[in-house]
Amino acid sequence: MTVSTATIEAIIRDEIRSAQADRPTPKAGWEPQVDSLVMVSIALRIEEEFNVKLPEAAMPPGGFDDENTCVAVFTQRVVELLDKQQAQKQPEGEQVS
Repeated sequence: MTVSTATIEAIIRDEIRSAQADRPTPKAGWEPQVDSLVMVSIALRIEEEFNVKLPEAAMPPGGFDDENTCVAVFTQRVVELLDKQQAQKQPEGEQVS
């Protein structure tokens, strides 16, 4: 399966907006913009959309201070997982173009 990074990023941003809309407004400014509950929502959506299993290490403790960092980190990990998955499906000796 070939998926563009723009598609992955759009899915992650959509899930961030959806998850944040379902949560109450934070009371203090110390909370991360993307907390652990939002990260779990993102991970579940990614796993469902791309049929991959994200390792727990993909979600840093405490979340992300900003959306862009979250999107960049999750996108990189999804691309790595999809590349690895694709490589495992390639018959031995076949070149990938």
